[in-house]
Amino acid sequence: MASSPFSLSHDWKLCWKRVYGRGNPYVNGESPREQKALQALGAVGVIGSSQLMRLFLNRDKNRRKRMVREKKLVRHEIRRNNQSIPIYTLGPNGAPITQISEYEDNYWVKYKVEDVLKRLLFFQLYAKFPKARIVPAPSPFVGAISFKSNLFYVYVIRGDMQDLLVHLKWHPFTERMIILTESLSHLQPLNAFAPNLKVRVTTDQDLRCDLQNLFYRWEGTWVKENQQPTPVVLSG
Repeated sequence: MASSPFSLSHDWKLCWKRVYGRGNPYVNGESPREQKALQALGAVGVIGSSQLMRLFLNRDKNRRKRMVREKKLVRHEIRRNNQSIPIYTLGPNGAPITQISEYEDNYWVKYKVEDVLKRLLFFQLYAKFPKARIVPAPSPFVGAISFKSNLFYVYVIRGDMQDLLVHLKWHPFTERMIILTESLSHLQPLNAFAPNLKVRVTTDQDLRCDLQNLFYRWEGTWVKENQQPTPVVLSG
């Protein structure tokens, strides 16, 4: 099986841009599209260029450029096997629009490659939920998705999942959870916890499916949510 575009097996390099200077409280923040994009970034931290355009800005390149000039967004790059992929973070003039009171300058420089990939995958998942709302979530979750009156905490496996296992050991989790992994085999350490969790799982590859065919559930092993039991045929 070919590696996922988001796999750590690729050769990755982050190219961060630092921004200096305080935010401008007089920057126009009345656009609903911009507000939604900035609120999503305030909750999650990083978004890919194509995700930003497709999910929030209606593919308006001029608006995106203007948001960068106004320091609502900050443009960076992540390089995969020498291919440059634009990514964006929340700028100092975007933070006041989202009403974030404790914005940290250049917060993104703390992110490692796996942190960025987790956030890009979060938005790949979010795209499957029409009219959903993004909600901030505490570590180790990347964020949460509010959909049809339900809140789903999203955890993305990239590398080990020790942070989630420790969290589950000391803080029993009773909320709904979605886990995104490159391979179901990476879930082996979680299996002991799975019977007591409200959890659904999907994979990088399954993100190509529609919402009805996206998830696996735990039944002693991970099985597709919409999988029908195999009928038993009695002979004789």
